[in-house]
Amino acid sequence: MGFTFQQPGKSSTLHAIGKAAHDADFGLGVFAYASPSGVRAFFEVPEILTLLKEKKKFHLIVGVDAITSASTLLMIGDLQTKFGKKVLTAEAFYHEHPSSTFHPKFVQFGKGKLLHLVTGSGNLTARGLGINSSVTPAPGNWEAFSSETLSGSDAQKVQSDISTWLAVYRKSGLLRQLSDEEVKRRAMENGMVRFTTSKAFAKGKKAAPKTGAVAPILTAAGEAVNDARGILIRELPKNRPGQADIGKDSLSEFFGYAGTAKYVLLQNVTLDDLLGQTESIRLFVNDSQNYRLELHAISGLKYEIGPDDSRMVLVATKLDDRSFRYCIVPVNSVEHPKLLKILGPILVGRRRMREKRISPEELADGWKDVPSSLIPTLSISVPI
Repeated sequence: MGFTFQQPGKSSTLHAIGKAAHDADFGLGVFAYASPSGVRAFFEVPEILTLLKEKKKFHLIVGVDAITSASTLLMIGDLQTKFGKKVLTAEAFYHEHPSSTFHPKFVQFGKGKLLHLVTGSGNLTARGLGINSSVTPAPGNWEAFSSETLSGSDAQKVQSDISTWLAVYRKSGLLRQLSDEEVKRRAMENGMVRFTTSKAFAKGKKAAPKTGAVAPILTAAGEAVNDARGILIRELPKNRPGQADIGKDSLSEFFGYAGTAKYVLLQNVTLDDLLGQTESIRLFVNDSQNYRLELHAISGLKYEIGPDDSRMVLVATKLDDRSFRYCIVPVNSVEHPKLLKILGPILVGRRRMREKRISPEELADGWKDVPSSLIPTLSISVPI
């Protein structure tokens, strides 16, 4: 058995995981929290890549109590599509116990009659895994883990205990598919939280602090985020039911379309601050070069044009690279003039849809009754 203290910027955990996965017949990973960068690093470990390419099974379980974002779930789904959903399987641990947290972090690999375990404090995040870095000071966490190889009855006992645990929690409904609506909803909520170590801002304060704050603002994934243009406000022309023409720049720069079709998660927020279901939406551009986005909440609204030629307005919040919340404000809403004031006067010349990208703080200042579920929450802590 080996025991290691991991220092920031040292890839000790990944090295130990790779060693344990060498020539393995199968694998299992269970982590409390996961981020896109952590998932990417984990599945780029050469020994794990070999395992999957040889069609040997690996099962991943992630918790969604915090940190794990919708972008993370989508990335895991992309990897399942790449390697095959029968090869790479995945579940989320979802519960509603307010005083409890799902918190294990370990991987196991089986080879013949041997069972290799790496058990420690690091999550499936870049910081937790200890991504190698030349940056000074090195980013990352101080972690600790143990590595051990079991055989005989010891290996059988651990394998039996894990199999029993999986069966019990699947039956109880706490182990769920990543596509489960409650799992996706929780992941979207996690993406709403911004983190800072600065005590200059009260816990729970809405919107990110103004430019110039000493402490960086981080997403749930633990990556620096600039919320200066994290809100899109755009007038919408009349389109097919359930679709919104958002223009080339917004589709690419805000929603992240980069020429290749991909899925994102969208969630509607009503003017009464009620949340709709999470929607898996495919970003693409059709043959006619229409830069449209499926927004199902529009289909139930009558399209009207104001006496001043104003149109219904989309307000969208970027939670992370692949998840967004949005609100539709029709012309006949009492909130509509407040957004027109933010957008400014109608553009001179050929009628073009007005558009603006601003910070959550600017939105809250200009729209006093903005639904709270559209504005990220600032937490004085550090994502792990």
